[in-house]
This record gives sequence, C-alpha cells and structure tokens, in this order.
Amino acid sequence: MKEKILITSATGKTGFQAATHLLNDGYPVKIYVRSRNTRALELEKAGAEIYLGDLTDYAQLSEALKDTTRVYYCHPFVPGLFENTKMFIRCARENNIEAIVNMGQWLAEFDEQGSIHTNDIKASYHEYEQSGLNVIQLIPGFFADNTFFVTEFANQLGLMPLPFGKGKNPAISNEDLGLVIAALLKNPKPYIGKRLRPTGPKSLSGREMAAIFSKVTGNKVRYFDIPEWMFLKAAFFFAKEMGLDNFSISQVRHYMKEYQHNSFDIDGTTNIVKELTGKEPDDFERIVRRYVNNSPYRIRNFSNWFQAMKKMLALPLQAIPTIQELEKYNQ
Repeated sequence: MKEKILITSATGKTGFQAATHLLNDGYPVKIYVRSRNTRALELEKAGAEIYLGDLTDYAQLSEALKDTTRVYYCHPFVPGLFENTKMFIRCARENNIEAIVNMGQWLAEFDEQGSIHTNDIKASYHEYEQSGLNVIQLIPGFFADNTFFVTEFANQLGLMPLPFGKGKNPAISNEDLGLVIAALLKNPKPYIGKRLRPTGPKSLSGREMAAIFSKVTGNKVRYFDIPEWMFLKAAFFFAKEMGLDNFSISQVRHYMKEYQHNSFDIDGTTNIVKELTGKEPDDFERIVRRYVNNSPYRIRNFSNWFQAMKKMLALPLQAIPTIQELEKYNQ
C-alpha cells in the first residue's frame, strides 16, 4: 500500500502541482488548505482528502499529520516562518513523520540577506538539522512564474518592464517543481539530508526572455529595465491580482536587488529535474507558450491594447508607502 502524503499550501504554485502528480500516480493525498476554493475542490475531485486548517495552529496541524507518513511543507509567503517551522517540526516528531520535503530558497544559501523571510528560512535549516527528522531541502531560485505578470504588456504593448538589470536566471516552471516534489515524496530515502536546487535548462537575461516572448507572440517585445520606484508602483498596482501584500512586496524588493546582482545565476544550471523526473526541464519558450496560450490577453486588438495602455499610464500615479514604511514589514 502506498504511503499517505500530506501536502501543505496545496493550492499554491508548487503544492497544487505536486498533489496533482501524486494523485495521478495513485498515491493517497491529504491536502492542508485554508478554504475549499476552486483548486482545493479540483484536487478533492481527483481524490484528495481535504483538511481545513491554519499552519499557525498547533492542534490543527498535529491533527492533519495523523495517519500520514510523508509531508511537503511549504510555508506561505507571510510573516512567522521561523516560529511556525519550529512548531511544525515538533508536530512532525510527535507524529513520527518518515520524511519531509521542505521548500527552502536559493538565497538562503548566502550570507545575511536583506529579506527577513530569507533569513528565517536560513535559520529554519538549523532547526531541521537538530530535529532528527529525515528532511530534504528544496532550494529553487526565482520561479519562471514570477515573470508573467507582464504578459498583458508584452502581448499588447510589446513591452516587458521588469527590474532585472543585467542579472540572469535559469528559471524553472511550477510544473517541473511539482514533478520534483512528487518524485522526492515517492522516493525520499536517497536524498535525505541533501539540499537540491532544481533549475531550468538555461540562464537567460531579461532581453533574452523578451526575445523569446517575441518569437512566441509573433510581435516584437522589448525588455524595459525599470527602477525600483516603478517596480514598487507596479507591485502595488497589481497586488490583488498577484496575491501580494505589504509584507510580500517588502521581501520581493530585496529579491530584485539580488537578481540585479546575479545571485540567481550563481552556480548556473543543475540536472536535478532530469535526475528525479526523467525529463528535461521546461525551457523558457515552452513556459512562455503555456502562459501566453492561457492568457486572457493573448488576443491582440484595439480594445485589449487600450486597456493595457490605460494600466501602463496609471502606474506612475499609484500610491505606495515610503521605503522606510515598507521596511517596517521586514522586521
């Protein structure tokens, strides 16, 4: 009989993909979610058991872990990661969890970072190491998905406004991350105690990404490097659509600085995706085609162009907190 697996943050970018792959492979899956939203119901229809709870609640988390043997732990992009991870470790030990795949972060491999979220991840590694639990640390860099909030501007205006500077990134797809997580949960033993950094097949600059957008859409797309103030205005303008808030924006601000310093390209690419899944990682062109084909902005016409232009012109007018005010969320 296959082991029952708990997937936390199961409606997020990676949890949903991992749960889907495990269910497709016949594994019993319990998903830990805050609400029965569309994605949760989709997983339930595919055979998942839903557990409604809050990752900050010890009793709920402990109850969810009962009758499971392996866990994907992905703390949401909210404050409190370090304390909540310590609580999860306690629950996992009490429930004799056999193996854990933890979502870490590439930037946490470096010295003290500007982001408190990253520093909490780094501190949590020590807690895992001291816990006696069987843990695999997954430490991806900047997801390809994070690039696609500019899809509307790329399709309609031929512009890709992003604050990447001259940095490069071997961007990985959510789909490949889900496959990697599922593979590790199915066969964790060879990777216990390791830190694994899955990547895409090639590091690309912003201009190289724009060239691929041009190829996919059939229209010229130009990379436009934007300053921090414009990025922050865009982040707050699209906050609801992108699921961002003051805390997450305060963290992403620091990630963009690391991107510009080329931190995401240090050590280049890896073969983790191929090793674990047997397939080559999705290249950026394939990822772009997936997003463009599913985008409500894929059809280029005057109405869509006009709406995109209105948004572009509205960005400079977006009210944003000062850097000092924003940094209060980074403490």
